[in-house]
Amino acid sequence: CQRQVTGFTGAKFKKFPTRQQADAFVREHGNGSGSGSASDSGSNSPSAGADVQSAVPPVDSVRVLIDNYDEINAACSRIEGLKRELDELRGSGSGTGRRAVEIAPLPAKRKKLDSGVKPVTKLEKYGIYSFHQDEDGFVHVYTDGSCEGNGTAAACAGLGVYFGEGHALNTSKPVSGRATNNCGEIQAASLAIRLAKQQGIKRLTVNTDSKFLIDSITKWLPGWKRNAWKLSTGKPVKNQVDFEELDRELADKSIEIKWNHVDAHCGILGNERADALAREGSAMFRRQKANR
Repeated sequence: CQRQVTGFTGAKFKKFPTRQQADAFVREHGNGSGSGSASDSGSNSPSAGADVQSAVPPVDSVRVLIDNYDEINAACSRIEGLKRELDELRGSGSGTGRRAVEIAPLPAKRKKLDSGVKPVTKLEKYGIYSFHQDEDGFVHVYTDGSCEGNGTAAACAGLGVYFGEGHALNTSKPVSGRATNNCGEIQAASLAIRLAKQQGIKRLTVNTDSKFLIDSITKWLPGWKRNAWKLSTGKPVKNQVDFEELDRELADKSIEIKWNHVDAHCGILGNERADALAREGSAMFRRQKANR
């Protein structure tokens, strides 16, 4: 607005609530017939007329002001609307600036998790220790293997067994024999089953992220044994020693074993803890190797 009136002596301008009133103002003062015009001043000299014309902004300039006013007025309306919405958000979100969200209550019984891990419902004592047990009476354990430099001469492998936070039977140790990730997976499962049997556990769910381990036990092991521990290609099973040990643990019918696959590194606490124990086992292997 300042740019439109600067340089015009006695310029007349004001704010109008509507465009119609602004147009009327332009018609009244833009043609020299209104108050303050040359005729009202009592002077008909050319210089007087020039002074009057110079005192009134050109019509086109005033129309620019009007157009700008309409745009500004619309913008102000939008801002007011946003302010009201912000106030509502603050009111409903207890000052947090977020909309309040209604959270449905949890069901009395939780459904089976997407990970396949059945929720544990209680602590049950076996031997001298308490274990997490689900509603079907299965104690849950997580196992994992780890290997630094897997497949190389510098490989260092370990295993981890996790029964629960701070549990006395949680185990971290280096693998025996070949240093591979699969050896760690197999030996971890064997150790978990052996520890469970020592405490008198009758039902055990082994949660592992190794599909190789589960498929080997549930699909391929019987065929390997019938075929003198050879693959269908005629080559020997690389992990024969470890699988024979695991098979001996499984042959004891005093305990029922259930295998459950979980996704690795997706936030499942038991799997993350078993992984950390297995990695510590790899570090133990590396230290032992350095001291030989």
